Amino acid sequence: MKEKTNAALALMVFLLAAMCYLSVSQPLRFDTEVERREAAVKERLLQIGRAEEAWRASRGAYTSDFGELIAAGLLADSLQYVPFGGGRRFSLATGMLPGKGGRPLPVMECSASYETFLHDLDARAVARLCDAAAAEGRAGGLKIGDLLTPNNNAGNWE
Repeated sequence: MKEKTNAALALMVFLLAAMCYLSVSQPLRFDTEVERREAAVKERLLQIGRAEEAWRASRGAYTSDFGELIAAGLLADSLQYVPFGGGRRFSLATGMLPGKGGRPLPVMECSASYETFLHDLDARAVARLCDAAAAEGRAGGLKIGDLLTPNNNAGNWE
């Protein structure tokens, strides 16, 4: 009887240790995966930003059409898709803001939400990430440029 009790206690200790390990390692794995995916999304956003700058330099304004950037040879077709996004494209928008002296100033914004490139990870952890961004007044994802404030197409992570 004593041997069965000892074996049962040993099994319980092992299960508790495993649960403790998993409760600590899962958030760490999530954070590591988020960092890896964010790095890929940031790189692609920077490439899109360079293509948009080249378009603006030659035409005086940005374009909200990936097809135009691709047709002009400024962007590879695959770069319009969000890494880890399951085939979803980046959101791309352009506009004009009044500049100094009333001269219009072209602006653009290209973004991907956390839900887009983290869609296949732990839904509760992604929701917490989105909620934290909203509570801090940040975009719930990554973006370059801004439609409301000229920022030289800086990324929101810079």
